[in-house]
Amino acid sequence: MLERTFISTLKSNPEIVGTQGIVLAVSGGKDSMVLLHLAKRFEHHLPNNVVVATLNHGIRRDALEDVKLVVQCAQNLEFPVIVGSLSPKSFCDENTLRNQRRAFLLDVMNQVKADRIWTAHHADDAVETMVLRLGRGAGLMGATSPKLYDDPWAKPLLTVFSEDIEEFRRRFGVPFREDSTNLLTDYERNKIRLELIPFWSELLGYDVRKTLFSSLTSMSVFREFVEEQGLCLLDQLTVERVPKMLKLRRKAFLSYSRSAQLVLFYLAVKSLKGDIRSRGHLEDAVNCVSKISDRDFGNFALKVNKEIFVVEVL
Repeated sequence: MLERTFISTLKSNPEIVGTQGIVLAVSGGKDSMVLLHLAKRFEHHLPNNVVVATLNHGIRRDALEDVKLVVQCAQNLEFPVIVGSLSPKSFCDENTLRNQRRAFLLDVMNQVKADRIWTAHHADDAVETMVLRLGRGAGLMGATSPKLYDDPWAKPLLTVFSEDIEEFRRRFGVPFREDSTNLLTDYERNKIRLELIPFWSELLGYDVRKTLFSSLTSMSVFREFVEEQGLCLLDQLTVERVPKMLKLRRKAFLSYSRSAQLVLFYLAVKSLKGDIRSRGHLEDAVNCVSKISDRDFGNFALKVNKEIFVVEVL
């Protein structure tokens, strides 16, 4: 039962709840509307400061109807709600929209003085992301499961599958809006969800989502260990750290194996809240450190001299 899994997750991972308040990211879709109703059902386990945030992205003609549903339900459940909007002209691609949505939610969190943002990502999303990243050549660090909590982001439904969410929705009559773009196979993620995973499951005769999620969980144990040890080494290499910038000892960095260099550089960028777009960029960046070559990678920049190299997230 979804409720039992949800409350067990909160009790086992108190960092998900925080202390100052929670911003619920609600789009009007099935998953986030179920999360909204779960928050109301178990609000006695949450801080008093719970706020619903919804964003009118303006991409679809009926996007305003999504917002209206969220506002109406939030008010019926006696949660305050904040609505943001984007100009359709500001939308370029999925990544741009995701970044703008994250910026909006962070702004709401600061505005209401909360310390957590809850999103409705679930186990199916984690599996789809793993398949997508593996198809793009990601390794252990890039393909493992997202975290239940990654300050300030929390995913309390991460261990729940879509059928459990649907069962709860039907049982309690939770209203939602269907995003028509979720049914289009123009997007890679939709192709994985609608075509690849059903075909894969039929071919093997069992639900591959469950086994893939189990593999994700196992891989995450190794990732957490690598990250923990890697961050300790990174601290030893660090000469100076400020927001968006790390200054590191070049010769000490190069004394480690090539594999360790790749992991350490990946963690350096991640620790600055940056992102490395491909394995190729990671390889090129480490080569630049070795060859004493400056380079702008678009989302991060590298400056190198004989003794020191600087990683800056743009």
